[in-house]
Amino acid sequence: MTNYLVPSLFFICIFASFIYKKVITKKYLSLLMEYKLYKKEEEYMELLSSLPIKLYFSTKTIMVLKIKYYLDTNQYDQIKEITEQVRKSNLKMRDLVSIYLSVYAYYLNFGHRYDALEIYHFLISHLDEESNQELYGELNELKTIYIDHDRNYISVLEKKIEKTKLLPEVVILYFRLAKLYKFLGDVDQSKLFLQRAKNFSKSQEQIKQLDRLIGT
Repeated sequence: MTNYLVPSLFFICIFASFIYKKVITKKYLSLLMEYKLYKKEEEYMELLSSLPIKLYFSTKTIMVLKIKYYLDTNQYDQIKEITEQVRKSNLKMRDLVSIYLSVYAYYLNFGHRYDALEIYHFLISHLDEESNQELYGELNELKTIYIDHDRNYISVLEKKIEKTKLLPEVVILYFRLAKLYKFLGDVDQSKLFLQRAKNFSKSQEQIKQLDRLIGT
């Protein structure tokens, strides 16, 4: 009987551990969501540094949650600081790239051109162009629009729009064309293409954001 009892106890322990982990994970995720919703930053960061979180979440996940919080609340100094911590960490390059892409988009969106260029050069120097052609193209397109303000790229975007069949991509391309015109000082053309982006959009949240931009 003892021979049967030992395996049974083993599986009971495994099952109990699984249930405990599931319950605890759900509890702490709920707390994180609550703290973020009500902008309780101190409590949010303390929870991310707590032992239960460190036991059940990887270093990468904790880093991502911290950066996402700072990105969502537009905290430039904290983003700079944690981005440097990420660079010095032992994260795999694949994970590092995914985090840096979010930071790159943030810097571009809020006009931090020098910081965006720094991220751009880091990513370009650590990516293999041949196996990451789509990502390479995306990085360069965003740089051309948001940093270089290259007027010659208008025709490139227009040709892309003509060839694109997918509505979400059309919306993005019209939005980028609008941004480029705005950077070039042509506000009327910018609003015209924002309106076209809105006409193709199926997302109510996206339409509201575009309405706000058209009205400014």
